[in-house]
Amino acid sequence: MSSLPDTVPENEPAAPVGRLGWPMALVLLAVCLAVAASGWWVARVVLKEPEPERPSPEDAAAFVLDAAERMEGADSYALSFTRLREGRRVGEGTASYDASGNPRFELSFTYADGPEVYHYDLGDGVPITTAGHGLQIPEEPSEADRYLCSAMFGAAKLHEIAETSADLELVGREELDTEAGARAALRYEGTFTAWVGGHDPETGTNTLESVEGVPFTLWLSPDGDPLRLAYGTPTGLEELYEYGHPPV
Repeated sequence: MSSLPDTVPENEPAAPVGRLGWPMALVLLAVCLAVAASGWWVARVVLKEPEPERPSPEDAAAFVLDAAERMEGADSYALSFTRLREGRRVGEGTASYDASGNPRFELSFTYADGPEVYHYDLGDGVPITTAGHGLQIPEEPSEADRYLCSAMFGAAKLHEIAETSADLELVGREELDTEAGARAALRYEGTFTAWVGGHDPETGTNTLESVEGVPFTLWLSPDGDPLRLAYGTPTGLEELYEYGHPPV
């Protein structure tokens, strides 16, 4: 069997076995540095910074505000509400939001003695309302349009409570019956300034009024998910909100 030819010149001794020439040493050094750097990068990816600590339920205003901000940042939510006047049901509504939906946000409200009104947010910031006679797209949106035709509607009442209630407090921990079954709940009470939206069938415009000194009861889960809100104004208006699946 023939052997490989000897490429070492006659007068040059063969390189010692087990020693690397300087070009190969530089290559290995570069590889080691690259591996070390990639390991550091992987460690940075795996060891994520911890999430900010959430407020204590006893810090009522901060806890309710945190619930509102979490709901605003959710990919979806759903809620329903009932409106009464002097103990008589005058309407029912539902609201839903889906970041990938079309429309992204829809609020519907059926008046007991009037039309069914729909409010939409298609994701372009243009408020759209329909009340049985075509779409209404205002050239200059009013505050009522922005309130009713926006995904911010879902967390609006939580914001109103957290930002306007001077006597908000945690008053108890209890079990609450919901459509999803019994839920552990934190019960908050106080008074706040409520914004109440509506629709004027005569002018075809959305309406919004502010009512101060409104007593309320709010139930949140220990994780800060809104479960139920009940409030009644001095003028005899009452609303009951039922929040759907927790925001994700």
